[in-house]
Amino acid sequence: MTAPPMLFGVDVVDVARVTRAMSYSGPAYTRHVVSPGERDLHADPGLATAATVAVKECLVKAIGGRPRGFSWHDFEACGEVPLPGAEWADPLLAAAVPEVEAATGVAMTERSAYTVFGASGAAALARLTGRSAVPGDGAAVVGTARWGVRGDLIVAVAILIITPRGALRCP
Repeated sequence: MTAPPMLFGVDVVDVARVTRAMSYSGPAYTRHVVSPGERDLHADPGLATAATVAVKECLVKAIGGRPRGFSWHDFEACGEVPLPGAEWADPLLAAAVPEVEAATGVAMTERSAYTVFGASGAAALARLTGRSAVPGDGAAVVGTARWGVRGDLIVAVAILIITPRGALRCP
């Protein structure tokens, strides 16, 4: 059996840069990039927002950039729920993490599943299938991410895969 197509992304975020943006823009910045469920990724709001930015930047890189109609809310964390396709994605992510940890010195201890919607979901489907997404074709994009923090540095890595629409249910 061959592995399904997958997209990968890696990102590094300076927590201080994100907290400066939060200070400058107030709660508007956080609302712009973070969904309500993602605010719980860390007890510290600055770290939660920075972790969200890091993971979402991984996902943006995986789909090849910000497509027309892009929204930060195209990506939503679902927590540690079972990921459809985990039999393929989890071992690849587990294999990538030690190398990223060794290169950055950041232990990637946190994880979450993600759903991908809107323009970003359509762009990811196009990259994964080689054709434009067709409304109602029954396919969706989900991902899994790992990240960690050391001082003011957050490192994240993510994988996106195709799954049947509705296969991943966020709590």
